[in-house]
Amino acid sequence: MFKTNKLFFWTAEILLVTFIIFIWRQMDGILSPFFSVARTFFIPFILAGFLYYVTNPLVCFMEERLKIKRIWGICLVFLLLIGLLIFSITSLIPNLITQLTDLISASQTIYLNMQDLLVNLKDNPAFKNINFDYLFRQLNLSYVDILKNILNSVTVSLSNIISIITNVVMVLVMVPVILFYLLKDGKGLLPMLERTVLRDDKLNISKLLGRMNETISHYISGVAIDAGFIFVFSFIGYQIMGVQYAFLFALVAAVTNVIPYIGPYLGLVPVVLAYVATDPKKMIIAIIYIMILQQIDGNIIYPRVVGGAMKIHPLTIMVLLVLGGNIYGLIGMLVAVPGYAIIKEIVKFAAGVYDYHKKNKIVL
Repeated sequence: MFKTNKLFFWTAEILLVTFIIFIWRQMDGILSPFFSVARTFFIPFILAGFLYYVTNPLVCFMEERLKIKRIWGICLVFLLLIGLLIFSITSLIPNLITQLTDLISASQTIYLNMQDLLVNLKDNPAFKNINFDYLFRQLNLSYVDILKNILNSVTVSLSNIISIITNVVMVLVMVPVILFYLLKDGKGLLPMLERTVLRDDKLNISKLLGRMNETISHYISGVAIDAGFIFVFSFIGYQIMGVQYAFLFALVAAVTNVIPYIGPYLGLVPVVLAYVATDPKKMIIAIIYIMILQQIDGNIIYPRVVGGAMKIHPLTIMVLLVLGGNIYGLIGMLVAVPGYAIIKEIVKFAAGVYDYHKKNKIVL
């Protein structure tokens, strides 16, 4: 009865996820030194891996469809990446810094306008039961805390500057090298493992590795395309509407869009905060535009570019987002779903192997 009961299945799955993350949280103190070292050495590998999954479909397309030799396709991809890097350094990053600086400078005005809005609401009989004095204090504390965090993040010591420069140089040197060899030899990695380490693959581990690679590839490349779509059309829409800080707001919308379900709403928060007290009409137009864009993305773009890579129940996703956000903040929310999908593939594989050997009474 329970095996065919979907409610029982998803409840058990969610409880298992919660238990695993709880245990992980308890081990945080033990694992934190390991992760501190791992972040230093593996960031180049992580970035190169991400770029591999984003650019490999393009290289394969040029090799299979356009009949361009793989090595020349890789060279073209590197030229494209170098061009994007130069464009970012000369145009995008300065524009982003300028808009962020202007937004911080204007934050005092935005804060005062929000105070005026609350004062006007306080005099309205419809809101007489709301404790506006408490809201004033909270708003002031939030504003001060935000400014403190921003100032703390940009105020660094000489040792931190040297460390940042060293890490940046290491990334700039190692990432292209790792990416080149991944693009050149990554396609033959699994066949090489099948010829050597997995030559007597009685457990069919190669199939598991293939499914994991397919899941990661489909998800990362799809999400990158989807985020690019949101960024471009958000930026165009904001520009047409005359929204200030259009580039910054569009970038926030693209990044938060990676988070399933709640991401699009998080992307609207900066626009709402910037215009709720100064230009509510423009804020409403911007919200309507982004919601229409999200409907197009959610019903047409996202299913096509990401598809069924993440076959996870919506309720499980919500639990993962809450737990991931609680443990590692925004980063936790970004990696919770794909990380769980990979773990799920491993668990399904292990369960399948166990059932097969139990059914056939095979002793490992």
